[in-house]
Amino acid sequence: MAIDALTFPFSPTLIFTIAAIAGLSAFVTGPEIARREIARSNWGATCQAELQVDLEATRAPRQVIPRGTDCSSTLGMFYPELRELCHALGNPDPAAAARDTERLAREAEEARIRRLAERSGSRCACAETIYIEEERISLALYAASGRLITPSAVENRYAALSRTLNAPACTFGQEG
Repeated sequence: MAIDALTFPFSPTLIFTIAAIAGLSAFVTGPEIARREIARSNWGATCQAELQVDLEATRAPRQVIPRGTDCSSTLGMFYPELRELCHALGNPDPAAAARDTERLAREAEEARIRRLAERSGSRCACAETIYIEEERISLALYAASGRLITPSAVENRYAALSRTLNAPACTFGQEG
């Protein structure tokens, strides 16, 4: 049985207009309003600052390796007559390798922090994009109502953005 558009209680023009407004709100005005409000709230800078703080919190603590651990200082403190033996052996420093290892580990840690900090901008943009895609219907309702109806996803935008920031899609297989 065929559907006759003339038997609807509303005119087909009204139905078409409502569908066009819904589509326009879902695919054009809703995402655009969301992008503008996110930019106005300065969320990008806040996001990058929070990521930087999180990265600094993951920084490994420095190891304290004392200086003055060469043979002459260590043995000469207790047995002064062994200082000459240490100098004859070249006064080796057993902690030198540990200090070098600590220096290399610190350089690797700095490189890791720097590399992850460079990607913080793309993570923030990813969170914004995923938020807009996941909340498209809420944003369309918000835009179509002339901002009179504010769904909870729009009202709690900052929490939703933070949640999507830590989603697997935006962490890019990030270590630590």
